[in-house]
Amino acid sequence: MKEGMPIVRRALLGLAFLVMTLSASAQQDELDIPRSDTLRQGSALHDVMKNGTLEGRFRMYLMGTLNEGELSDYHAQAFGGSLGFASQRWHNFQFRMSGGYTFDLWSADLRMNDSISGAPNRYEMGLFDVTNVRRDNQLAFLQTFQLNYERNAGRTRFILGKQDINTPFINPQDGRMHPGMVEGLWAAHKTEKGLRFEGGYLYRVLPRSTAQWYTIGQSVGLYPIGLDAQGKPSKYKGNMNTAGIFMGSASVPVIGKWRATVWDVFVENTFNTAQLQVERGNRDDRWMWSAMAIRQDKVNNGGNAIDSLAYFQDDASWNFSTRFRMNHGRFRWQANYTRITAHGRYLMPREWGRDPMYTFLPRERNEGFGDMQATTLNLILHTKTGWRVQLDGGLYWLPPPSDFRLNKYTFPAYRQFDVNAQYQFKGGWKGLAVQVIYLIKLPLYEEALTPRQTFNKVDLHHGNIIINYAF
Repeated sequence: MKEGMPIVRRALLGLAFLVMTLSASAQQDELDIPRSDTLRQGSALHDVMKNGTLEGRFRMYLMGTLNEGELSDYHAQAFGGSLGFASQRWHNFQFRMSGGYTFDLWSADLRMNDSISGAPNRYEMGLFDVTNVRRDNQLAFLQTFQLNYERNAGRTRFILGKQDINTPFINPQDGRMHPGMVEGLWAAHKTEKGLRFEGGYLYRVLPRSTAQWYTIGQSVGLYPIGLDAQGKPSKYKGNMNTAGIFMGSASVPVIGKWRATVWDVFVENTFNTAQLQVERGNRDDRWMWSAMAIRQDKVNNGGNAIDSLAYFQDDASWNFSTRFRMNHGRFRWQANYTRITAHGRYLMPREWGRDPMYTFLPRERNEGFGDMQATTLNLILHTKTGWRVQLDGGLYWLPPPSDFRLNKYTFPAYRQFDVNAQYQFKGGWKGLAVQVIYLIKLPLYEEALTPRQTFNKVDLHHGNIIINYAF
């Protein structure tokens, strides 16, 4: 029997049992409680659960990477999805749960490091569980399990349990088989005058590309950990001591089409990240301008009393990013710029989400860098046939790979070009969507780079074909 099959079979049998239970309401046999039973007759809670909805998503993902010269190439194809249940609302409350699963259909041996650089696979293993890469990757796990409360026509909402949130620093980053999830208490409220407030306390995380729930401290370091400021392998994995994450946000309309939003992310005993974002206009306006400033500060001992084991070792860092956007009917363009100062590295665990900076492009981050500048241009076209096509180009000026204090992952300066095409079907095919991503990454300078500095970083072609079906 293949490794992982007992767990997968038990999970799928459990999900199948749930589906059959929900769909069998019109069928009766001698084991069913009679409808006239006084325990069920007129039970509002029973009706709310019985008339709940089945929710699900299927995803087929094909990914491949071609590296320069003799460096290893990789490919992977995965199939998976999620299956869940959502009750009807009862006194403003709703119960939701779902499970996720993934099967490896056709992949290279992702356990094998490149023979020249010695570096592991970077992109394709993210379709499965990066903490336990196996020859046969088959995963099943609990994804959502929550009780939520909603009132004021949806303007006020509380969620307790396993859920997804979409914030600048902690978000689903749904670019692999499954999005990242969090567990905790989350609240959001929007006033009739347009003020928005949200925040809460998070104590566990299901990072994207994993199949297990972790405490906040345990979740940091599941992805590659890079080097510390002295050029030695970081040691914070498994050594981050924190009680969790406390977050809060307020978004306020200022004058006319101007809006200001503040976020604060306090990771107890480790670091604090504050963001101020100012926007003029919205997506439908002829033009829109936005800018953000991010300040990070070390809290207490940065996660561990021993300096070499601490996650946050710099005292502070500054990050600035801005965007100018113009709409021309079906066509839109965006010019973006980001500057991280040389005070220290911008740090945010990659397990928690992608960067909020406007210069973010698929498959790369600005996290882990200091003294960095980046500029990107996005060209976005909505065709009459329903396609959304985006062309991106970006230049990233980074500190030298040998500057360990400001270059955590020894990454060379690079340029990236990509095309991202998406189509959502309508009519009888509603719920079906297809996406194609293709990108090229090249070094920005003519410089001598080691195989480890180029493998899966620059001089590569990377492609993705994703088919989604949601119901």
